[in-house]
Amino acid sequence: MKLHTYFKASAAPAALGLALLSQPAMAQDTGDDAEAAPTGGAIVVTGSRIARPDVESASPVTVVGAQEVADTGTVRVEDLVNSLPQVLGGQNAFVANGASGTATVDLRGLGTARTLVLVNGRRLQPGDPALPAADLNQIPASLIERVEVLTGGASATYGADAVAGVVNFVMDTDFEGVRLDATYGFYQHNNDTNQVVRGDGQTVNDRQDARGFVAPKGNDVGGSQYNVELTLGSAFDDGRGHVTGYVGYREVEALLLGDRDYSFCALTGGGARDNTSCGGSANAINATVADPFFNFFGALVADGSDDFSGAYQPYNYNPINHFQRPDTRYTAGFFGDYEISPAVTAYAEFMFMDDRSQAQIAQSGTFFAEQYNLSCDSPLFNAAQGDYLCGLIDGNEDAGDFVDTDGDGVADTDPTGAGVVPIYIGKRNIEGGPRFDDLRHTAYRIVAGLRGPITDSIRYDASFQYGTTIFQQKYNNDFSVSRLRNALQATTDADGNVVCQSVVNGSDPNCVVYNPFQGPGIVASGDPRDGITQAAIDYVSIPLLSTGEVEEVVANAYIAGDLVSIGNASPIGFVLGAEYREELISTRNDVGFQTQDGAGQGSPQLDVFGKFDVKEVFGELRIPLIEDGFVDMLALELGYRYSDYSTGNSTDTYKILAEFAPVDWIKFRGGYNRAVRAPNILNLFSPNRVALFGGSDPCSGATPDFTVAQCVNLGVPAARYGTVTGSPAAQYNQFIGGNPNAEPEKADTYTVGVVIEPDQFIPGLTLAVDYYDISVENAISTLGAQTIINQCGLTGDPFYCDLVTRAPGSLTLWTNGGFVTNTTLNVGGFSTSGVDIAAGYNRSIGAGRLNFQFNGTWLNEYAFDTGIPTATTDGIGDCAGYHGTVCGTPAPEWRHTMRLGYTFDFGFGASVRWRHFGAVDWDQRSTDGDVGTGAAASVGDIGQQNYFDLTLSYDLDPVMLRLGVNNIFDKEPPVMGANYGGNNGNTYVETYDPVGRRIFMSATLQF
Repeated sequence: MKLHTYFKASAAPAALGLALLSQPAMAQDTGDDAEAAPTGGAIVVTGSRIARPDVESASPVTVVGAQEVADTGTVRVEDLVNSLPQVLGGQNAFVANGASGTATVDLRGLGTARTLVLVNGRRLQPGDPALPAADLNQIPASLIERVEVLTGGASATYGADAVAGVVNFVMDTDFEGVRLDATYGFYQHNNDTNQVVRGDGQTVNDRQDARGFVAPKGNDVGGSQYNVELTLGSAFDDGRGHVTGYVGYREVEALLLGDRDYSFCALTGGGARDNTSCGGSANAINATVADPFFNFFGALVADGSDDFSGAYQPYNYNPINHFQRPDTRYTAGFFGDYEISPAVTAYAEFMFMDDRSQAQIAQSGTFFAEQYNLSCDSPLFNAAQGDYLCGLIDGNEDAGDFVDTDGDGVADTDPTGAGVVPIYIGKRNIEGGPRFDDLRHTAYRIVAGLRGPITDSIRYDASFQYGTTIFQQKYNNDFSVSRLRNALQATTDADGNVVCQSVVNGSDPNCVVYNPFQGPGIVASGDPRDGITQAAIDYVSIPLLSTGEVEEVVANAYIAGDLVSIGNASPIGFVLGAEYREELISTRNDVGFQTQDGAGQGSPQLDVFGKFDVKEVFGELRIPLIEDGFVDMLALELGYRYSDYSTGNSTDTYKILAEFAPVDWIKFRGGYNRAVRAPNILNLFSPNRVALFGGSDPCSGATPDFTVAQCVNLGVPAARYGTVTGSPAAQYNQFIGGNPNAEPEKADTYTVGVVIEPDQFIPGLTLAVDYYDISVENAISTLGAQTIINQCGLTGDPFYCDLVTRAPGSLTLWTNGGFVTNTTLNVGGFSTSGVDIAAGYNRSIGAGRLNFQFNGTWLNEYAFDTGIPTATTDGIGDCAGYHGTVCGTPAPEWRHTMRLGYTFDFGFGASVRWRHFGAVDWDQRSTDGDVGTGAAASVGDIGQQNYFDLTLSYDLDPVMLRLGVNNIFDKEPPVMGANYGGNNGNTYVETYDPVGRRIFMSATLQF
């Protein structure tokens, strides 16, 4: 995981680390970046503002250097960061349905909100108003000098949000000359999958054959990425000033799920019944007609037949969806400083990004959005169809029309009047084409400050920072629920034309009749009695518009320097400062978004406006107790920060770290950090609303996973057991929203480790082993909709069961009226612990230089605490080694990366990287009631995954050429049905290589 470490020449160990792709657990010189460069050759390490004489940190710090950025062919920074074993993937380019258009980092799997992202030691502003986490798209890859990842809390140094740790992008601000970097890459895959997706041994292709699907076969090439960045740097005014500027352009082409055989069909089902099939949605090409109990679900198909007897075929929505979203990005900026006088140096940073991405997903449709009360003699039906539907009503046991007043599952009254049939309709808009979400983010970041010496041993730094991201969204080609309501109420006017009733009564004179009952396709006659017309598609299809912005203002000032020495040790270092930070989020949505008029929207998008500010004071001490005495070194590092929030909360954060080196080649280190995360604006002010979550209803289907008694707990009467319909898309409703009374969460983080550099015995070897333990209490979180469902069913606890509301009549959790309440709370917490192991070896051997780097993480615990134990569970679930609907992204107990490379003196180099992901089980197999249900099915388990990458380089000064292949053996990602997990293309696109082999070429021209 730790890749290439790049040291400044002023650092003593520079010669050792220069060629390393990974320097275990060492922080590096930040040089002339946002942290004021101290005098006397001392440096500032990530995790502290105190200058020190060496690069070794008391906290574990992983470093990824510029060479690794180049050797991986990085055009998207998140692809590089997500390969680190400490990181579980966040939003990336392979998320389509539900994409934010941003790229985020999730350190230790504790959530993007608990990972603080810095540029040159300063915060990177949130990248999206709906996801207040830093957007890595703002980072120009070619200007990265190194990425420093600090494990454990760092709130005493940097403030709130540094709970899991810090990711600090240190830019090459000292560059001089002209450099042009160009990278071109594409994906290649041989479609020949044979992955098993059912317990009976059936493969993906077996399930596709059963549906008659013809998936792609053989070689496929596509998904190109182009990235060009120009960097200019120069000193001026006799070296008193320096400026580095850059401009960049990136273009990423789309890949579709239909381009891969393993993602061509939507694998649905799964669960204890192991009924994985090639899916996926009841909103099919032909309209599916259902009564309010969904008793007809899958039985009545409107293909134009008189008795709705068409064959039911769920719609395979996968092929048209994006696998890789297309993206166009422009970047520009500069980093500069100027010495006004020996005591005053002015510095400034400016970063600009304009990024536009489109997320294409399957067509919209009626989506069983609401009940339509249609007249049996409606001109939408032919006479036989109307008679058939009304005959079903008249033949009902109680001669009623679909209303169950006593909850026994039997219709018993008729509120609609004779001759009216109430139905739900599922019809896919294949006539109108796919939906596509046009997402645009325009970001600006400005830093300005002054720094300089106060005395020979004390310096100051004062800065102002402003960052904003402007968001624009146009969601195209969705169906309008309100227009459908009018378009399905048809009548005949005085001239015998079929028109909307709203045209006759004048309530909507623009209405055009939409008729889904006569089969698919646009009818050439243009007569709505024959089916769907182009005019009807134009009428019911609408765009949805949303805009927003986030702003972050930071004013920071501190003094730092040296105090007295203890004995012969270096002076005590100190920092004393104050900071003011203000954050604002504002979103504005059109009426369609706010009212969820888009039939394909998972929830209404409501306007948000919120802001808060925080005033802070902070201090740090580094106390060298012994240096070059009877032990080589003993030092303490202390820190404290007090924060006062405008929301009425205040926090105290602090740290105590220790370093002990009995001899100069071995050092022990460890410490404790109290970190905090204050509620962000969405935690506080996000409006309450119904939204979707991916999961399962264990009381659905003819043979539910839960028993009769357990389903009674979940609101299903015993008489209705086995009659509740599950969501064909494995998406259910949850009621979510913010909480203005949310309080800051607190985290205790412990680290202890050892660094060994036995130069006297094995020159060039570095080894580090670090244990970490992070516990979050009073977490700003939710219970989790699936956890609520499972706990209610398994325990009958009213606390959980009162949060489950089933839809009247149908008793579903995915149609209108059914949902799980899952709003923001301060409840329970999270904890994770494990061991990081890193090794590096760098040595001249023969006619060149050998590099070896290894980074591995053993995950001991990855747990959540609901804070609500029951009679049968302790409320604590451990997800280490699991994935799925409760645990989410795979959390292998072991992950590592390893790179072995050799560079000849004449300039040719080659290296191989091995990325390993340990096996994970489907979380519902867990017998821990807080995690799973003890399901027996095993095809949701994921075996260990190994990827191998090759990079060749040739230095033809002034040109450096690289040719690389990532995922040399074209390994497919693990695939599974939707109820097992995954978030796109039947797999976890943020964890595994989702689309096969990537081939890239790059060239760097530098003068």
